Amino acid sequence: MDWLAAVAIDFGTTYSGWAFSYKTEYEMNPLKISAKRFPGATSSLKAPTCILINSDLKTDSFGYEAEKKYAEICGENKQDQWFFFKLFKMILFNNKAITRRDTLEDVSGKKLPAMKVFSLAIEYLKKDVLFTLSNHVAGDIDVTDVRWVLTVPAIWNDAAKQFMREAAQEAGIPEKNLLLCLEPEAASIYCRHLQVSKEATSISQFSSGTKYLVLDAGGGTVDITVHEVSDSGKLRELHKASGGAWGGTQVDKAYEEGLLANIVGPEVVSEFKRQHMEDYIEFCHSFDGDKRHISPTKPDGKVTIRMIPSLSQLCEEMRGNCLKDLFLQSKFNSKGTVTGDKIRISTEVYFDFFKPTVLNIISHVEDLLSKPAVQGCAAILMVGGFSESPMLQQNVRSTFQDLKVVIPDEAGLAVLKGAVIFGHQPATITERICKFTYGKNITHRYRESCKHRKGRVEKDDNGDLRCYDLFDIHVKAGQSVKLNEEQPEKILKPITDNQPNIGLEVYSSSSTDPHLTTEDGCSLIGKLTIPIPDTSSGRKHEFGIIFIFGGTEIVVKVVDKESGEVMLKSVDFLG
Repeated sequence: MDWLAAVAIDFGTTYSGWAFSYKTEYEMNPLKISAKRFPGATSSLKAPTCILINSDLKTDSFGYEAEKKYAEICGENKQDQWFFFKLFKMILFNNKAITRRDTLEDVSGKKLPAMKVFSLAIEYLKKDVLFTLSNHVAGDIDVTDVRWVLTVPAIWNDAAKQFMREAAQEAGIPEKNLLLCLEPEAASIYCRHLQVSKEATSISQFSSGTKYLVLDAGGGTVDITVHEVSDSGKLRELHKASGGAWGGTQVDKAYEEGLLANIVGPEVVSEFKRQHMEDYIEFCHSFDGDKRHISPTKPDGKVTIRMIPSLSQLCEEMRGNCLKDLFLQSKFNSKGTVTGDKIRISTEVYFDFFKPTVLNIISHVEDLLSKPAVQGCAAILMVGGFSESPMLQQNVRSTFQDLKVVIPDEAGLAVLKGAVIFGHQPATITERICKFTYGKNITHRYRESCKHRKGRVEKDDNGDLRCYDLFDIHVKAGQSVKLNEEQPEKILKPITDNQPNIGLEVYSSSSTDPHLTTEDGCSLIGKLTIPIPDTSSGRKHEFGIIFIFGGTEIVVKVVDKESGEVMLKSVDFLG
């Protein structure tokens, strides 16, 4: 199908944005990408991932506009009639068994279906894109004129990816127009096209066989993959994607709990959020800007905190002292000064807020670099908004002095722009590593000669003894799979003569050689149904089952051996 433009939506934990390029522009210059600058954006083109939903369950506003309006609503004490969600993407990382029925709590504890919140946010961004594109060309642009790319963390499980796909479809993006792109891969694709300024070497200059680690540090999660440049100049993954919840929001949390709550008390912070949401949001944005400048090479530097009048008044009411006096009584007194309405604190105090998060990242990268498949890495590519932090940059550089550390300008936009390029050329990543062993739950007639591990043996409806809960492996954890590569075919048959369909249960395991689906580390992750329209062959009716890996999502090819019909089936990971 011919697309007029490729559009990427980078739906982040803390910030989101979109970008596009027309097909004609891409063919002339792949880096000619237009990114949306949201009203109110300062340090980044993106907008905060927050959405304000009215009582009719319609989107009122998104990003900075949503923050501003919700603060005004709180000031009028009308928040009970509204829903305000922020930082909600993390439910797809924290909830390993996400379903379509899951709910989300907004900032005040009110609940809505998670699918509804995600789809409304994507719909808002989709409409914003189409409005902009239609202003660029003569006539309206339809949603079907665009190839849509939605970014997802590589460390997400299959259910979380499917959740985002279905949310996008509910938002009005047709399935055939939609691609999912793994975030660190998008960044790697972008930087392969980019001549990185201020660096003697950029990854675009890496020759065939060069290995490099992609460190995608975002607001919620840190996503890490390792790539090797192939002979064709495309990329192959060398180690399964890994990472954790070590993004910039962990530093924000440490700052609030370690500094603000220590000075004024957690109960004052809680009331500050409730009564003065606009001032609280301003306070958070101020630190977000500071976070991008605090550097371990300048321990004698200062960070300015403005004493917000509403917070100081709350301190008087709840603690009997103003904010200035509480600071002077706190353990931070010796590390700062008070001038007028400002507190100036040494940057050394802030180092502790970064330590746990940065140490988790450094430790994980060290462990990865020790793996046999990864040894020989030439560089670390740092992308994502948190990678713009000098604290993280300096710690990576000082720990891995033998490696080239490459940080593109606007590292926070690398994923977004790379996803646009992916939309034009999805086959850039030619090979990936399976994170788990995947297979299906099968049964067979019991035999004395069975060599598998002893499990459940029961009589079936035909009176035959059968072995149950057998893990039939289709691909193993750590196995390299090429893009759209078909795994060896396995044959399935009905158990009874009049069986109208075969229900297939898909399992994953952390083990490379599981025998039973009941073993530790094995999980039922999805199901699919194979219809049997003609049951005349009974238990002799054969179906070929072929798993196709290597893409961002799993596809199952089903071949009816009698009719010759071939079906491509998607696994339902959401239940």
